[in-house]
Amino acid sequence: MALPRRFYLPRCLGLSMGFLAVFCSLSAPHHGRLVLGVLIGYCFLWPHLAYLLAKSSARPIDTERRSMLVDAFMAGLFAGVMGFNPIPSVCILSMVTMNNMAMGGPRFMGRGAAASLLGAGVIYFTLGIPFHDVLSRAQIAACLPLLVLYPLSLGYVAYLTAIQLIKHKNQLREMSRTDSLTGLTNRAAFNEILDEWVRGAGNDIQNSVVALVDVDQFKYINDKFGHIAGDRALQKIARIMSSCVREQDTVARYGGDEFCVILRNIGKVDAARVFESMCALAQPGKDTREEVPVPTLSIGAAMYSRGIRTSAMWIHMADEAMYEAKKGGRNRVFFAA
Repeated sequence: MALPRRFYLPRCLGLSMGFLAVFCSLSAPHHGRLVLGVLIGYCFLWPHLAYLLAKSSARPIDTERRSMLVDAFMAGLFAGVMGFNPIPSVCILSMVTMNNMAMGGPRFMGRGAAASLLGAGVIYFTLGIPFHDVLSRAQIAACLPLLVLYPLSLGYVAYLTAIQLIKHKNQLREMSRTDSLTGLTNRAAFNEILDEWVRGAGNDIQNSVVALVDVDQFKYINDKFGHIAGDRALQKIARIMSSCVREQDTVARYGGDEFCVILRNIGKVDAARVFESMCALAQPGKDTREEVPVPTLSIGAAMYSRGIRTSAMWIHMADEAMYEAKKGGRNRVFFAA
């Protein structure tokens, strides 16, 4: 939910209930047309205007803060109009104070308090309305909805904001774990996954494989066709590798033109088939529509063994196997002993 919309309904609700609290607390001599006109216009027209201003603003949060300072000023003004009657005055001032604290913390709350004092001072020094502390049953009844319902609406806004923050936090966390070019898991996240897999070494890890995949002669593609073409080749290889593995497996971009794979709960023969299918699908010339050839892959794989105590050891074994695959002529799969 956008920021202007989050504050629109609570402001409408709060000011409609505030209208009752103020209207029932106005003393007869000051119950004139001007006061009523300002009260009605502020309570029933201002929420819509504030929403439109924030919605059309390039910086809605700044516009909303200015609107909240207007709310604070008007709360002080109407407190003065009511003769600073304690209960209704505290109700409307508490409403805007809660808003200001939620929007900008203690500092912004202080600015709102100053705006309220300004509004109260304007009324006190221009109209000189005397202090009025008589409280009727009608006034109490008019203040109750503001005391009960408005904090609930503000709590709901805080809940929606918290949900949005959690959503954005999860999105940022996902972005921090994802390679922007290929959409695969990135190196940091892959190392974290592999570390957890090794540390929690249960029975499932016995039949697991880690592989390093190197794109053969990738520099040639970059030099001849350009880096954009090289990026497209990496994206296609990422799609090929992802299509060959299962849901429980992990494919990551390890850096540059290297990829890394974890195959879980699989034997050596089946793992070899998976890697060979990657090599087969990445063969140059498979798709004649491609202007840029898809390079071949050299894959070094290492089955888990009891001698592997850290994820770094496991990756190192796969890395050595990958160099053996390249020495053997590239475009092949080599398993570490």
